[in-house]
Amino acid sequence: MVIPLPRMGEYTEGIERINIELSLRNKIKLADALEAFFAKGQLPLGKTDDANDIPSAELLEDRVQQALVLVREVRALWAGWLANVDSLFPQLQDHRLRASWKTQLRAPLQQIFTGAAFGAVLAECAAIHKRVLKGRVWAALHMHAGDGNVHTNLPVNSDDYEMLQTAHEAVARIMVLARSLDGVISGEHGIGITKLEYLTDAELQPFADYKAKVDPEGRFNKGKLLRASADGARSADLTHAYTPSFGLMGHESLIMQQSDIGAIADSVKDCLRCGKCKPVCATHVPRANLLYSPRNKILATSLLVEAFLYEEQTRRGISIKHWEEFEDVADHCTVCHKCLSPCPVKIDFGDVTMNMRNLLRKMGQKSFRPGNAAAMFFLNATNPETIKFMRSAMVDVGFKAQRLANQLLKKVARKQTSAPPATLGAAPIKEQVIHFINKKMPGGLPKKTARALLDIEDKDYVPIIRNPAGTTAETEAVFYFPGCGSERLFSQVGLATQAMLWHAGVQTVLPPGYLCCGYPQRGSGQFDKAEKIITDNRVLFHRVANTLNYLDIKTVVVSCGTCYDQLQGYEFEKIFPGCRIIDIHEYLLEKGITLPTGQGGYLYHDPCHSPMKLQEPMKTVKALVGDNVLESKRCCGESGTLGVTRPDISTQIRFRKEEELQKGEAALRAAGTVGAQDNVKILTSCPSCLQGLSRYGDDLNNGLLEADYIVVEMARQILGEDWLPTYVAQANDGGIERVLV
Repeated sequence: MVIPLPRMGEYTEGIERINIELSLRNKIKLADALEAFFAKGQLPLGKTDDANDIPSAELLEDRVQQALVLVREVRALWAGWLANVDSLFPQLQDHRLRASWKTQLRAPLQQIFTGAAFGAVLAECAAIHKRVLKGRVWAALHMHAGDGNVHTNLPVNSDDYEMLQTAHEAVARIMVLARSLDGVISGEHGIGITKLEYLTDAELQPFADYKAKVDPEGRFNKGKLLRASADGARSADLTHAYTPSFGLMGHESLIMQQSDIGAIADSVKDCLRCGKCKPVCATHVPRANLLYSPRNKILATSLLVEAFLYEEQTRRGISIKHWEEFEDVADHCTVCHKCLSPCPVKIDFGDVTMNMRNLLRKMGQKSFRPGNAAAMFFLNATNPETIKFMRSAMVDVGFKAQRLANQLLKKVARKQTSAPPATLGAAPIKEQVIHFINKKMPGGLPKKTARALLDIEDKDYVPIIRNPAGTTAETEAVFYFPGCGSERLFSQVGLATQAMLWHAGVQTVLPPGYLCCGYPQRGSGQFDKAEKIITDNRVLFHRVANTLNYLDIKTVVVSCGTCYDQLQGYEFEKIFPGCRIIDIHEYLLEKGITLPTGQGGYLYHDPCHSPMKLQEPMKTVKALVGDNVLESKRCCGESGTLGVTRPDISTQIRFRKEEELQKGEAALRAAGTVGAQDNVKILTSCPSCLQGLSRYGDDLNNGLLEADYIVVEMARQILGEDWLPTYVAQANDGGIERVLV
């Protein structure tokens, strides 16, 4: 609406009057429902082992009669207020008179139905209140009233016919109110289906004339916002306009019954479209592709759900194109969950994305992507020989081939990264190939996994690593879960973690065999596989705890943020009673182990899934490596398997990260903490980010970018340049105890 500013107070007061009436009507409906419940009899009674606790028929009848008297008295009171709302409005407005379920009904009912046997009765009363309250209509005023534009919204559940009718009655009253105050019913968002019937023919005629002039054949929005023609032509009839009822999805649509689409629609239905999620979203890249912010993806998801429902209800079959678009929305997400914090209604589109991917898999509509398939096969594998083969194929062959292709096609690749093309759907295969090789994969990785170097690949044994010269059976023991990236791919990370724990003088217990936490599987939509991994791991860890109960493990150490997030759901406090989960870097800081003072400058990349939870990550990083460290913002673009699944999206994300790295380089050189031509080192605490950051090696203005883990840098400086072979030799020389689990 647009209301004259001097009369804005009258409008808001009129809306409040309507809201009070709607509230009282809903309260009376509640009283009617409660009366019907008590009058019907057959009340649900709680189960009890003692027959003496079961109320007698006489006692039950007496309680029911008391409840009926109460409900009828309260209903009469509320009905009287509604009938005399004109005279009682001031008291109802300032709450001197207040219709309250909690104080006027619930509390007295709790006094009437005391005792455990009546718990089910009170629970049903609460359930009735919840059902009735769901149908309450109210008018909400918000947005910019300072220029007369008043957004008057009436939220409704479209599966509740009575609620819809009540809302339409309220709309009619609001239209009359606005016109009575010399207001107009158009406004910032113009006229839609709801307000059409309240326009006069004279008000609508200029639009109809203009439409006839510019669109004489009626091609645009055929019949929309036009009166029925004199001959009754159906083109002007809006009664057949299709509006899906999300509340009815589970009942009306076959596909809603067979899939998780209804839950996905429900998880995004509260979006306010405010756009607060845009600044933190990695896939919202205005200069490359601004379409895929969480807000826009929610809008797209809602529209696709409408399309699914419409197609299923009208022709029993969903267009393959719509599944492709659905997958495209799900692909454009790094599952970083950063959109949750700024969201006023707490929609986590990372969770929505995982549910969308899981649905696509279950419906057989998930595209096969070789890079993703290879990565997931590598992460799912537990057999040492399979892992050795896959690691050799990926690192020794795949990475080298990718780096060679980058060298050969550097000019083409550079053109692509300097101005990433916008996408709508997946890029063509040829472009995807260039996207995949436009930044080099890391080189110089260890030749074997951490377990292979220490000969602890046998899944039947729990390895306990300790310095025999400096520990005893009473020495503090920690359980280290290395995860896939720190153990299978970047094995130097897992080894550096173990070496620093050795240096800290503690006993390190590792899981038996190669394990994955289950997060990568959930992230790619393989919920069934993830649940199996999680269940198997938890059972195994209980066996480990029983076997090693003499060690009294109180700390679970991780070197990966996604592992940290996933392990929080493992209920480790029940596996190792009283234990906590902590990142290796925070654990070393607790032990007082830091780098020597006077360090040169570093950049630090905090992962989307930061494992540092005890304080701001930069505080921990500066405490470990010194004050000459700058944080480098933005996502690195690797995001688990995104870099190999949708390299075109990764290119867009890396576009901004490259700029941030160059800004960080300039700041370090300007501060004098890094020489004018020296290489710049960037540290991180995530295996996936380590791979992602390694790709920017040639992208600085001067020198190279060297990416590494904080714990690896600490091992190098504290334990020496040859820390890795030295630690492996020490551990293999009597430092590993293998306990049969």
